[in-house]
Amino acid sequence: MQVLSCLSSTNHVIAGPMVVPLVVLVLLLALLLLVSRLVWICPAVRSQKPTKRQKDETCSLGVFLGSGGHTGEMKILLSSLDLERYKPRRYVVCHGDQLSLVAIANVEGTQPETQTSDYTILSLPRARRVGQPLLSTAMSTFKTILVALWHTFLLPLLQRPEEPWVDLLLVNGPGTCVVLVLVTYIRRFLGLSASRIIYVESFARVNSLSLSGKLLRPWVDTFVVQWPDAAGKGAAGLSGRVRHRGWLV
Repeated sequence: MQVLSCLSSTNHVIAGPMVVPLVVLVLLLALLLLVSRLVWICPAVRSQKPTKRQKDETCSLGVFLGSGGHTGEMKILLSSLDLERYKPRRYVVCHGDQLSLVAIANVEGTQPETQTSDYTILSLPRARRVGQPLLSTAMSTFKTILVALWHTFLLPLLQRPEEPWVDLLLVNGPGTCVVLVLVTYIRRFLGLSASRIIYVESFARVNSLSLSGKLLRPWVDTFVVQWPDAAGKGAAGLSGRVRHRGWLV
């Protein structure tokens, strides 16, 4: 019995040190698979051509209005769209952003905060306010992610699992749009039909990109700058998915 007891104790001693490397190996393998999947779906690495639509076929459109100058520029961009083709439209604004609500009403020709069958408005908590401390920024960003996750991923997945929440997502900053793009990317990561994403850099960015632009440039399907040097000097800055269309606003 003493011999068996000694053997059992020895097995526990041997097994203990072996568990840690095994757990580390599993975690490294999971991380490798995660990174490989992200690289595989990243438009900067593997760009896919958009599906061509018929002239009479509609396209659902998601638009993020970031308040202030971002909303002003987005309003000008939307004024050139054929609203009969891009419908239904889903506008995303931040809580308390009355300027964006008025801009939506002007584009749609309705009263502020009015919603019709052609468009709806989704209000998200603001991910970060100007001058907000880092700790509270993390908390507010997490809250924004949860709300966006429910409205743009989980709820549409339960209602129409074969379709994304919008066919096309148009953003131009600021920071909260990064959260929106992140959540929109979940379907693409899972291999489901996903929204195509267009980012239009602000007119104010002449020689460099905004922080949102730098973060999202590799991940959006089309990245548009309004100044030729905003994305970098020469042809290298405007290669691939990065396009210069002149002044859009």
